[in-house]
Amino acid sequence: MSAGSHDAAQDPPSAHDDSADERFLVQNPLQIRQLLRQLIDQRSLINAHIGGRDQSFPTAVLELDEDRDELLLDGSPQEASNRAAEAAGHLLCFAQLDRVLVRFRVDHIERLDNGRHVAFRTTLPDEMVHLQRREMYRLETPITDSPQLVLPAADGRPERLAMRVVDISGGGLAVTLPAEYAVFGLQKRYDAELSLPDGPDLQVSLIACNERLQKLPNGSEVTRVGLRFDRLPRGGDSAIQRYIFRIDRQRSARKNGEL
Repeated sequence: MSAGSHDAAQDPPSAHDDSADERFLVQNPLQIRQLLRQLIDQRSLINAHIGGRDQSFPTAVLELDEDRDELLLDGSPQEASNRAAEAAGHLLCFAQLDRVLVRFRVDHIERLDNGRHVAFRTTLPDEMVHLQRREMYRLETPITDSPQLVLPAADGRPERLAMRVVDISGGGLAVTLPAEYAVFGLQKRYDAELSLPDGPDLQVSLIACNERLQKLPNGSEVTRVGLRFDRLPRGGDSAIQRYIFRIDRQRSARKNGEL
């Protein structure tokens, strides 16, 4: 397994740092154990962020000891990541179950060495965030770090049109453009390029679902258009989720005074 990144915090973030996630918070111990068992049964890949920082490594839940309320997590082949995890004292974990986000924090990390294999014993999480499929989490994107949607030149539009993506989820996105631009027709399909700040440019197809005028603080008006994905390329969903996770982590860190 490979390495990534996160810094030890005085007051590290909990599993539900975003108020938007409150309705998805799971605190019932039986439900928590059920979600953890699903992670084991589905061999779900977990991205474990060390001490709440950007340093991370891929892992998985190996065992659930319900008698002792403990988890066994796989270690990293990168010894530097294992040492950092052991020193940090907690991990923020991000995973997916049936393409639905699961997020939780584990504490009291104890390193276990079995020959050349490293694992970590931790306490069970007190709570988990589980974003329900019917209410896919939409991320409002930061102005300085947002994706762009680019429409190719078409009839009546001789040049490519680039628009800022103002919110995004695994199911779709929203863009804004000047109110005088009549670009989209409701329920029409559009092929476009989705450019992620930290990932590849994705060739996507979208259906325009809704459109409304929105007044900005400066008094000007823009049109906000909501679109759902009709087609994503292979790996596109994962790339979008990685972007969402990164922005979510950064906001959590700022909220907790870590940035």
